[in-house]
This record gives sequence, C-alpha cells and structure tokens, in this order.
Amino acid sequence: DGVRWIIDYKTSSHEGGDREAFIRSEVERYSPQLRAYRQAFECLENRTVRTALYFPLLRLLQVVDVGA
Repeated sequence: DGVRWIIDYKTSSHEGGDREAFIRSEVERYSPQLRAYRQAFECLENRTVRTALYFPLLRLLQVVDVGA
C-alpha cells in the first residue's frame, strides 16, 4: 500500500495483573525512539510512515501514533 512500517520488537515479558497499564507505559517509554526513526525515514522517502511496538511474548502488535 506504499506505507513504510517501523516495528520495534520488545521481548520483555509482563508478569502482572494490569496488562493495559504495562502497554501504556511501554508506549510512553518508546515513543521518542519511534518518533526519531519515523523522522529519519521521512527524510529519506516520500511515503506514509507508521510505527508500532510488537510484543511477541504477548502476541500483541501495538500501533503507536507518534505524530508528524
């Protein structure tokens, strides 16, 4: 579809009761890094760039909107 996906794999496991809070915390923690990756690719190519965190141990792909 002409979209560049940047997916940051996170292999940490979560052993707690509040999975949603853990995901929110990880999104907040890694958003600056994803934003930097996005900005770098936007300088190289002229297409839509989307970002996400992937947690294989949780079987979860969390799309992260880091803005333009």
